[in-house]
Amino acid sequence: MEDHLDTRAPPESTSHGFRSTRAESTTTEPFDPAKPRLGRRESEPHSNEVNYLHDILETNFPQDRTMWDLHHYFNLDESELDIQFDITFFRDFSIPYLLSSYKAADFGNRLPTMAINVLSKRTWQADIGEHVDACRALKIPLYVVFSPYYAARQSYTPPFLRIYQLTSIGDYTVRELRQTTMQEGGTINIDNVLDAGDLVPFKFGLMELQQKYEKGKPVYRLILIDREELRVLPTRADQEKERADQEKERADQEKERADQEKERADQEKECADQEKERGDQEKERADAAEARIHELEDTV
Repeated sequence: MEDHLDTRAPPESTSHGFRSTRAESTTTEPFDPAKPRLGRRESEPHSNEVNYLHDILETNFPQDRTMWDLHHYFNLDESELDIQFDITFFRDFSIPYLLSSYKAADFGNRLPTMAINVLSKRTWQADIGEHVDACRALKIPLYVVFSPYYAARQSYTPPFLRIYQLTSIGDYTVRELRQTTMQEGGTINIDNVLDAGDLVPFKFGLMELQQKYEKGKPVYRLILIDREELRVLPTRADQEKERADQEKERADQEKERADQEKERADQEKECADQEKERGDQEKERADAAEARIHELEDTV
């Protein structure tokens, strides 16, 4: 893990958007922000991880608002800035309807607490370049990028997770995780975890999945770890399975108790039958004795 302060000067803004202060070279198709974007779901790993993160955040933090794959419009320097994030997470914020895009001006210029971009072959340069500058200028408290698979240049080969966290002076502290936190189905290595403090109610890690990408290459998942317990936050399906397992366990326990009650009732009935049989036998002996006495009296 690396922990260092990003001391770059704030970006220059123009009516045409941001000029990234990061010079990135690539052999992949360059991203042209002037072209219409038809969505960021450019591979199964990318799509899976965006779906997973939305599921995790929406399931575990229903009092907060999680958005995915939306254009976000912010006012900055008397111009409107359009950024598309894979995930945005707003603490203690509720919108009772679905959105086609997020226009901050309609919600008191509220900023997301956290924005996440999953690196893809087409957009990784913007995600770790101009979008960082834009988030810093807007003062978004937490900006997160990670690679689920080999999608960018060698510098960002997974496992790769980078967190930009806003400081009190308005700059970003940058921390990286380049080691696996856990294998899927394994245990968490607490040494390979990034913590943003009380800003968000979880810690960050990387899990290597069992499923592979093309040509057997590994696939990684950004996992959110409970701050109180050493466990990965569950998906909706995980929670439903846990509830189903708990219901089954309660049903099994109820059945076991019912079986025990029936066994006790059967035992009590057996005891009662035995008592009745003994009583009948005693009565039969008493009747026989009385009859014998009458016989003896008759012969006297």
